[in-house]
Amino acid sequence: MTQDVRFGWLGETRHSTLHTLLAGLVDDWARGWWIGAADGTIEVHADDKDGAPDKRNKPWLSTSDAGTLAVYTGGRDVDAIGRFLVGVTTDADIELAQRVGEDALHDLAVRIHRRAGVNKPAQLLKENAPLSVEHARLGACRVTATIGRLQLGLAIDRNLADRLAPPAATKDTRLVSRLAAIQKAPLTVQAVMDFGSIDLAHLSDLSVGEVLIGDRKLDEPLQVHVQGHGAVAAGYLRRSGEQRAVVLDGNHQESQQ
Repeated sequence: MTQDVRFGWLGETRHSTLHTLLAGLVDDWARGWWIGAADGTIEVHADDKDGAPDKRNKPWLSTSDAGTLAVYTGGRDVDAIGRFLVGVTTDADIELAQRVGEDALHDLAVRIHRRAGVNKPAQLLKENAPLSVEHARLGACRVTATIGRLQLGLAIDRNLADRLAPPAATKDTRLVSRLAAIQKAPLTVQAVMDFGSIDLAHLSDLSVGEVLIGDRKLDEPLQVHVQGHGAVAAGYLRRSGEQRAVVLDGNHQESQQ
């Protein structure tokens, strides 16, 4: 059980990569086995549901050193899958359908494991699915393949997902000082002018174009505020080319407020 719970969710980027990869593998597989592939529809969609699709129907499992693959057939036996793939409608060719169904599912597992770097995966066995292929929180990735009127569910565990779509290599992850970690964080800086006081009566009749005159002089300092810290310094309004500038005069003192 500890192996099942040591992983976490896969990111959206890797989910997308795995979906594209599995869709390509399923498409190639279906066109090689399905007699109606030339005129039929083959689609693969992401399956966001968590937990086993149907607890009553055990999946076919294939496990290798790379990880575990589960194939959900929706309760269909391998002979029913074989019948669909080769277009058999009578019981006369039931043995052929059985063999084709088994070989086709095994070939699908081989293709996926081979892409993960394993040439000889274990045989498919119908067993209870481990938690590692049922739950996204444990790193499972699942898709639903629709091949004509045949629908298959595919689920891979985190180990197999890591082999099929390795996580991007991280750059230098060494710990750094707190200052180095936050020194590039953007902060809003404001230079605030203390306008002074004005009677409420003067404000009630204001109109566009009128001039308000405060009781502070032009040579009095502004207060420089830094986001999250309030006033941190005093300064004077200046001009630098076409831009406004503030010349700092020193640390802000509470007595200046």
